[in-house]
Amino acid sequence: MGDRIRARRELRGWSVRHAAGRAGISHTSWLRIERGQQRTDRYMVVDLAAALECSVVDLTGQPYTPADRQLDAARIDAERVWRIMMDTPLTVRRAVPVTVDQVHREAALVRDLYGRCDYAGALRRLVDLVPAMHALADRRTALREMVPVYGVAMGSLLNVSYPAHAWLAAERCAEAAALLDDPVAAGVAAANRARVSAYSGAYGPARAWCDAAGADLAGSGADGALAVLGFLHLARAHHLAGLRNQVEAEDHLIEAARIAAHTGETDGWDLAWGPRNVALWRMAFQLDTGRPELAMRTATGVAVAGLPAVRQVYFWLDQSRAADALGRDRDAVRMLLAAERVGPQHARSSTSARETVRSLLRRGATSPELRGLCERMSLATP
Repeated sequence: MGDRIRARRELRGWSVRHAAGRAGISHTSWLRIERGQQRTDRYMVVDLAAALECSVVDLTGQPYTPADRQLDAARIDAERVWRIMMDTPLTVRRAVPVTVDQVHREAALVRDLYGRCDYAGALRRLVDLVPAMHALADRRTALREMVPVYGVAMGSLLNVSYPAHAWLAAERCAEAAALLDDPVAAGVAAANRARVSAYSGAYGPARAWCDAAGADLAGSGADGALAVLGFLHLARAHHLAGLRNQVEAEDHLIEAARIAAHTGETDGWDLAWGPRNVALWRMAFQLDTGRPELAMRTATGVAVAGLPAVRQVYFWLDQSRAADALGRDRDAVRMLLAAERVGPQHARSSTSARETVRSLLRRGATSPELRGLCERMSLATP
């Protein structure tokens, strides 16, 4: 296998350091693997194949069932987070020895892990963070931590394809926001509930929640209110596109762009709100309304490098959708691989990515890169 790995690396024209960096291992480990001095387990071989953009079978030379260490961990911890949320309603106070500073630091770490698309890492830490938040004596401080943390729980669970579990997290977020009696937090919670609802195709209820939250925020001078209001306009544009109301959707996108021009780029409430995010949503809207060429043109003006990984991965997945719709198979595969590099857990779980891959396969695309991606997504190839 070491010989095959070296041959693939040299075929790409990559140095050992570059290839090892893509795989997330040291260059000395990569060299030892190439020389047959270090064994690989069923998880590492998937990382090596992803780094080399090829099939696992291309490296092993024989039938092989790949496994994804992080996704396996995320799925285990998704169930653990579900159980701990079921066991910890907001009326329950947990007896856990913890300080406000400890909870604040852990909450910041979990939010950072989510922003980097490390859903396994976020879910693993949520198992202990949820009861810790419920143990704080200062109830208002606890509730303020709960709104973004349960939002992260919702996003992590949804992005590894656990929508029912994500719904409970969104409900906990909404309950905490209601007890805070804070319209900005309530707006964030409404966007979270709407996201899970829209994921399941229930665009009507999703829009209603965002309409109500937007009305409460209109004219508010509270810190962060304008950014959350702008984000609710984006969400409603998505819902209206799902309801086939393109005219009203455009109105919300225009208003979101107006607000973003006023606020500039912000990072409150983990929304990555600003003109770039509006452009990303507009690109998705153009795709959803059957205008892939326009979506590709919109994408060319977006500088995604400074955005959180969780936003970048959506950008590349939408780019792949547009390329697929235009029959540009090689570009679609290249963009799917870019999404996988930014957020492997997200890309390998994504319904959108799976639909794009199936479309490519139906058209007869059979490149080694696509076969390898199919293996890592556990999708059968012809």
